Amino acid sequence: MGARVTANSLSHTSPSGGRSGFPVLSLALLLAIAGCLFFIGLGRLPLIEPDEARNAEVAREMLVSGKWITPHYDTLTYLDKPPVFFWTIAGAFRCFGVSARTARLPSAAFGLATVFLIWVVARRMFGERRAFYAGLVFATSPLAFGLARFVIFDMPLVFFESLAIFFMWLSKQRSFNRSLDAAAGAAMGIATLIKGPVGFLIPLLTLIAFQALIGKFKELRKAHWLTGGAAFLAVTLPWFITVSQRHPSFPKYAFWTESWVRYTSGGGMHRTGGLWYYIPVYLVGFFPWSCFLLAGVITRIRNWRELWQDSRRTELYLATWAVVVFVFFSISHSQLPEYFLPALVPLGLLTARVWPRSGDFGSELVPGWLTAGYALMILAGVLIAAAGTFSWPGEKHFLTRKLPSSLVSQLHPALLFGGIILVALGLLGRNAASRWRKGSKAARSLAFAIVALTLPLLTLRWYILIRRYFNAFSSRQLALTIRHSDEHNLPVYGYYYFRTGLPFYLRRPVGLITSSGVELTSNYVLAHYQQDRSAPLQSGEASRTGSAPAMHARGVGAWADARLLITSRGLSKLSRSPPGPFLLLVQNNEIASLMHVTGALSPLWGGWKYSVWEKQAISQQPSAPDKRPQAFGETALDAPVREQTEVSQTLEIPSPAMAAIRLLIADSLFCVRNLRHF
Repeated sequence: MGARVTANSLSHTSPSGGRSGFPVLSLALLLAIAGCLFFIGLGRLPLIEPDEARNAEVAREMLVSGKWITPHYDTLTYLDKPPVFFWTIAGAFRCFGVSARTARLPSAAFGLATVFLIWVVARRMFGERRAFYAGLVFATSPLAFGLARFVIFDMPLVFFESLAIFFMWLSKQRSFNRSLDAAAGAAMGIATLIKGPVGFLIPLLTLIAFQALIGKFKELRKAHWLTGGAAFLAVTLPWFITVSQRHPSFPKYAFWTESWVRYTSGGGMHRTGGLWYYIPVYLVGFFPWSCFLLAGVITRIRNWRELWQDSRRTELYLATWAVVVFVFFSISHSQLPEYFLPALVPLGLLTARVWPRSGDFGSELVPGWLTAGYALMILAGVLIAAAGTFSWPGEKHFLTRKLPSSLVSQLHPALLFGGIILVALGLLGRNAASRWRKGSKAARSLAFAIVALTLPLLTLRWYILIRRYFNAFSSRQLALTIRHSDEHNLPVYGYYYFRTGLPFYLRRPVGLITSSGVELTSNYVLAHYQQDRSAPLQSGEASRTGSAPAMHARGVGAWADARLLITSRGLSKLSRSPPGPFLLLVQNNEIASLMHVTGALSPLWGGWKYSVWEKQAISQQPSAPDKRPQAFGETALDAPVREQTEVSQTLEIPSPAMAAIRLLIADSLFCVRNLRHF
């Protein structure tokens, strides 16, 4: 049975399939494109908060302290996630130095590895041409592109989950091969050590659901569950047993608090978006391919029973995989866009599978779903351009509460030009698909390439906006300001407010005034707050790196007994007789509350949402602050934005057609200028 199914549904030896030899050029081109997308400019943007910066700091502390079993964040025990991903980042730090670029290298590398895996799987299932398409679809999807450039767990997780699912598929085709079952178990074990139980739940649920759909659930008895389970335990148990011996409460936290409670109730994280949360995530995170796959599914929905034919089992398996991810996380009470990333692998494979072959383009007729896909692209472009043209009542007030004013001012122009780009690409793609003669390979390639260009072009157009966003939600500029000031040696406390990137960029612990530790965005710290209250502000780890405050500077030596986490009452007591000056980071709307606790403060620097104040020693304290915090200075980043604004303002508009042409020319020149930032 296995040989018959494999021949029918996995191997394509026709010329269009391209399996006659190893396609070096095709693979090299795919990896080169994906490598450019994932690696170019990897360190240009600062680490964004909270997740990126926190994960990088955990890895940095792991490297500096040598504590490879138990991760730490801001010197506190951090067991929210297993250590494998942190190991990869710490290893990169050891090889290439500590930086934002190095922190992102593992994610980019696993992104490239996932593209290669997709190519291998698609080539085996559908042939060489579709293998290239499948890899490119994944690489040019916004969600995959973004997460491959973030210090976040999901890209490594998706690689090993996908590897396990592919091994299980191969094993099934061979009547459940023992070696493949063991390989699948090992892959699930590594995935579990990256992000917890989801690493084995998604692969197992996919296999079980598929077997149930085809009415062969009992076949699962043939699988080598003991062998696969042994491989899984061999990978996961050594670390789990070791860390449980050191932290006896960890098993309960890992399986109950972090997994079950978080899945069923959110664990107090307020991440529930409803059953339909991942529909817009699919539409945007898989855009523009989501338009074409959606149109293709709708036009073929009447023939859905064909999926149960033996020759279509591959497509059914991929569809089951995507639906399992969608359903599993849709019913969860902890929902984030990145959780949908595992579905992009089967969706990319299905998109490549349904994309028309050379002979599908007639001289007069284009497949209806392809036309509909380009129409959806055009519609999306019109809607985005309209959003950049019109505003709704209260829009400015709403946006300025969420974003800095410099970002809000550029939002409408960016949306307008982005919409124009989408409309233009949709029209070009529709025209390319309809004008080529029947059987022309160029028709398919050009139509596909135009869609694949959507992400790079929009990224170039929105790069300045993206960079402003990262700067606003990163602590890099704040840390640089502190490190180059006269106050660079002073301890830093956050007042019911914490910037997760500040420890990474300052290279030392940052204290926190808190009642529960929730500001650290760690469920484990929240659950163990009482034990962590005794943690010192100046850790031995920080001192060994030379990054702790200098013990002779401005009386900082007296801080040796200071606590990392203190309450508001503790801050009041500290302020009455401080051992030396220290800095306080506070949200701007909490300044009055802070001064009520501490008394007089000296203003230093201010941002759009927070500011930094100095609490001086008793003999140095002013009677009252006589000035506002100094705002962070403008960066060179503002220059291209002002240039673009000036170009737009000098345009004369004699007619709508001429205005569109001039806008496109100005926007093209702007995108070319942005290339230098990469």
